[in-house]
Amino acid sequence: MMTQEEFMDVLAMKRAGMTYVEIGAQTGYHPATISKWCREGGPPAARTIDDEERVIDPRWSDRLTELLVGNPSLLATSLFEIIRAERFDGSYPSVVRWVREQRGPRFRRADSASVPIETAPGEEAQFDFSDYSAWSQRVGLGPVLWCFGMILCWSRWRLWWFTTSVDREHTFEGMVRFFDAVGGVPQVCRTDRMGALGQSQGRRFRLHPPTLEFARHHGTEIKACQAGDAKRKGKIERPFRDLSESFLEELVVTGVPDDIDALNGRARVWVDERVHDRLHRTTGVAPADRFVVEHGFLRRLPARRGCPGFC
Repeated sequence: MMTQEEFMDVLAMKRAGMTYVEIGAQTGYHPATISKWCREGGPPAARTIDDEERVIDPRWSDRLTELLVGNPSLLATSLFEIIRAERFDGSYPSVVRWVREQRGPRFRRADSASVPIETAPGEEAQFDFSDYSAWSQRVGLGPVLWCFGMILCWSRWRLWWFTTSVDREHTFEGMVRFFDAVGGVPQVCRTDRMGALGQSQGRRFRLHPPTLEFARHHGTEIKACQAGDAKRKGKIERPFRDLSESFLEELVVTGVPDDIDALNGRARVWVDERVHDRLHRTTGVAPADRFVVEHGFLRRLPARRGCPGFC
């Protein structure tokens, strides 16, 4: 809602001879809204609610404050899931509003809109590694921790696999785990210019012979993005943000697993419950439902399972 300070700016622009359309373009409000508030002498006063009528009453406000003091980077989604498990019966938007009142909006409006890259079912999967060693050291899990992530671009069905190495053998193992999990192989597997998989030659990226043989054996094509083209594999980069900002930070509150195997088990459950079974913000459909369709477009798994000769 427009603040009184913004309304004073609107009045100044009106006195300068600007039209409501021009003022709307400048402020981001609809011209009809600006016209109405100018006629009425300003925006309506903010509605006040007594503490006993609030969904987030003093009890839940104190609990949320306690969680944020202990872990300031927790997102509203994580805060909601934690207190819901503690029998909070309010809505997620009410938690979002409370969090915004405490620390403001999370993101600012982008300078320009971006157009997502669309792929057909079974056409492409993206994979990469992300380093979580600092988090692992902070919680006492170990000195080194990497996560291999891979996602089907059409359905957004994903896999996370934590390990301690990013060499070629572990990369192949992560891909095989993904192929087994989805029960098939996509036409293209896209990543960045991993030194474990190939070598850069100017703008070209030449895959090492074991990488080419791995791709041939599984009936797929491994493609590397151009240098600096991070958006081309944005579908795997965005889930890593979910992992670091939600899943791992929630573990700090709910309890860190004792080892990597237990961590992988918790990750599988979290992804199934919090990602695959929920509506995706872009597609509007749960990844699990779209995966039912996409599975039929995947190529068959090779007769020899695992990664013989590669891992």
